[in-house]
Formats: sequence, C-alpha cells, structure tokens
Amino acid sequence: MKVEEGKIITLEYTITTDKGEMIESSHGRGAPLVFPFGQSGILPGLSEELRGMSVGEERTFTLSPEQAVGEPKSWPSMEIKKSELPSEVSTKVGSMFEAAMAGNQQVKFAVLEDRTNSVLVRLIPPLAGKTLQVKAKITDIKDA
Repeated sequence: MKVEEGKIITLEYTITTDKGEMIESSHGRGAPLVFPFGQSGILPGLSEELRGMSVGEERTFTLSPEQAVGEPKSWPSMEIKKSELPSEVSTKVGSMFEAAMAGNQQVKFAVLEDRTNSVLVRLIPPLAGKTLQVKAKITDIKDA
C-alpha cells in the first residue's frame, strides 16, 4: 500500500532548519503523527515528498521556503488599530514586533504603513523564509 489520498498515514518525522536548528519531531511530541493524507494542513512540499511512499520507507529531503511556509512577503497584511498595540511597539515603517496568536504561537509582524489611527502590518510566521530539512518514515498506512 502506498501513501495517497484516501489513506490514513502514520508518520515519524524530524524537521530542522538547514542550519540544524530543531523545529519539531514526532519523538518530541511523544507519538507519531497520524492524519488523513491530502486533507490535512501539513506543509505542501511535505505532502508531495510523502506521496507514493510505502510502510517502512524512510526519506530525508530538503524543502525550500516556497515548499514549506513561503517567503515573508508572501504572507497577508492586515490593519491593526494603534489603540490595540502595546505602548512599546514602534509603528515606524520597517519596524517589527511580536505577538501571541491562537494557540499561544509567537508571530512576527512587520510594519508596512503607519496610518493616522492604525498600522498596516504583514504577518510573518516563524518559519517563513527558512529552508527545512525533513527526515520522514512511514510506519503505517490504512484505508480511510
């Protein structure tokens, strides 16, 4: 059986930056990742690399920023009222600040425009612009 749409796969993995910085590991999570292939929110390039793999197969590959989460400039911009920003945040164009998003994940924002009562910012996820190294092993495949 091969990894394809309509299958539930079990994946052991380690993801690092191209500089060796640990991002995430199934060992660190305490369990492999189990998900319906083709219906999950995993990295697009990872899906393509896993497609066609068999149980027991292990691969190591590189994901460019475009295959992972994209470049910083590819992320959306949004307007935030100045009254909602902490007082220490600079609204100068080009400055950056961090804020906690859903799930307490820290995200960077780059100031694109300083407006009268608001700022236009670009959301920049932590992995934006990074090349990732992935070691993946398929440990199970089942019909959905």
